[in-house]
Amino acid sequence: MFKFSREQIVFDIGGVKVGGQPGENPTVMIGSIFYKGDKCVQDDKTGIFDREAAKALIAELEDISSRTGLPAMLDVVCSSSENARRYLEFAADVTKMPILIDYVSEEAALSGMETARDLGIIDRTILNSINPETKSSIYEKAKEVGIRSAIALTYSSRAIISYRERIKLLETLIPRIESAGIENILVDTVVLDIATLGLACKAIFEVKERYGYPAGCGAHNAIASWKALKDKKDKILSMACSAVTNGLPIAIGADFVLYGPISDAKYMFPAISLINAAYAQILMEEGKRPAPNHPRFKISRL
Repeated sequence: MFKFSREQIVFDIGGVKVGGQPGENPTVMIGSIFYKGDKCVQDDKTGIFDREAAKALIAELEDISSRTGLPAMLDVVCSSSENARRYLEFAADVTKMPILIDYVSEEAALSGMETARDLGIIDRTILNSINPETKSSIYEKAKEVGIRSAIALTYSSRAIISYRERIKLLETLIPRIESAGIENILVDTVVLDIATLGLACKAIFEVKERYGYPAGCGAHNAIASWKALKDKKDKILSMACSAVTNGLPIAIGADFVLYGPISDAKYMFPAISLINAAYAQILMEEGKRPAPNHPRFKISRL
């Protein structure tokens, strides 16, 4: 459980290392901004938002990332060509962390990749995501702008009820993604609800054991879809359940987790840093020393 037999692939994306054996590199924490329902967004169609509020959230995220030793990436949710440009221009200006283009339409994906190229941030941009239904125009644009990093989403109607099907999907997805010039492939094993969280965790283990790719999932979806929990309107209970939910894939070896809104960072980072610190001790017993900024050396100063 604590070491995969396959040699693990580690990518460096915008100065953030993702991948490796459990405890080797800190978990990469991916939080979302400008998602549906984000209070920062004032007009989703045009991409008008509260810049100061968004800037404050990102600053808080960077602070908790520094204090815990867990690297952060910013998942920018784009739904149109116009808001994709506005959101990404803002993100590129206020932070140096890697940025994910989380598109919900073809036009948002195309505009987002063009914007990343124009802004000169391609090296720290990740396309989120590519799945079996991704249109050829998106592959073509990725190759045209030179995007190097993407998330492979192992989603289909059959795969959602089987971790084995997710592995089969990955085998067909990888060659096509590579044909677009994408070299850094992160595997998202898909979480829609509580039941699929278990399958996603099993798939993460299999992906790393068989292929060595960095793997993770959007564990937060299990909480977002849990209606009974929402109905309680209990913030403390919700955050406790969310911390456990996001920690589960990390405990079995996940390299990254999409933990939900960046406003939850102050709750999620300490919980995940605890797991990282615990696993790093295993490496230390084997004679390996984590980097000085690893959560193992920061946990006592939270």
